[in-house]
Amino acid sequence: MAAAKKPKRVSKAVIKKLRRVTTPTLTTQLMSNHGLNNVSLRNVLPVDPSLGAFAGPAYTLRYIPLREDLHAKQYLDHPENLMTPAVEDIPAGSVMVMDSNGRNDVGILGGNILMRLKMRQVAGAVTDGGMRDIPEIEDLGLPVSCSASAPPPSFTKLMLVEVQCPISCGGVPIYPGDIIVGDGEGTVAVPAAFAASVAEGGLAQDHIEGWINKQLAKGKPMPGLYPPSPKVRAAYERWVAAGEPDEA
Repeated sequence: MAAAKKPKRVSKAVIKKLRRVTTPTLTTQLMSNHGLNNVSLRNVLPVDPSLGAFAGPAYTLRYIPLREDLHAKQYLDHPENLMTPAVEDIPAGSVMVMDSNGRNDVGILGGNILMRLKMRQVAGAVTDGGMRDIPEIEDLGLPVSCSASAPPPSFTKLMLVEVQCPISCGGVPIYPGDIIVGDGEGTVAVPAAFAASVAEGGLAQDHIEGWINKQLAKGKPMPGLYPPSPKVRAAYERWVAAGEPDEA
């Protein structure tokens, strides 16, 4: 078996910029500039949208359907369980991303593990399945995105078999170190190799589109304004050069 490649490192400055870019804009940037159409995790939404956006490198966990003779190894007090070391090893600022096979009838994590992740200063936790203890999660203050509330524990149906490997989550391929960005609209995986350019392009896109929205709110017609023509772009650039004054 080939040795796993070390995840590409993305700077904290780039991650901070990505957190400011909306997830719809991220998908546009990845589609238009890198030809990537499958980057938005399907049906993976925040438990508490009021926490705002989060972003961080993916720390991945892969689950497969449970095989009963290996059931005991899924308990946290079993010496060979993989979850306890993962919780203690995940770097601060990372996003724990779990491939739960899209099952929303079991909860991958619950309040106690998520509390430990919060204390370890992770940026968030994401899965394409269910989470347990939703009322506790809502009070926790840690960004958590999932597809459902599910009381039964994960090991009634699934088992954790690998950490820090390529996974599928919400139908999207995710490699360790890819940047996961979540906000109230969804969750997007940004390949680490494209993170810097997507951050810059995304901030620029959000900025001009905000200005365009103000023009539309004044009743201006859309043709030539959105998408912006060269003439409109020139007007936008003059506005920026003037210090972005408020307009009556």
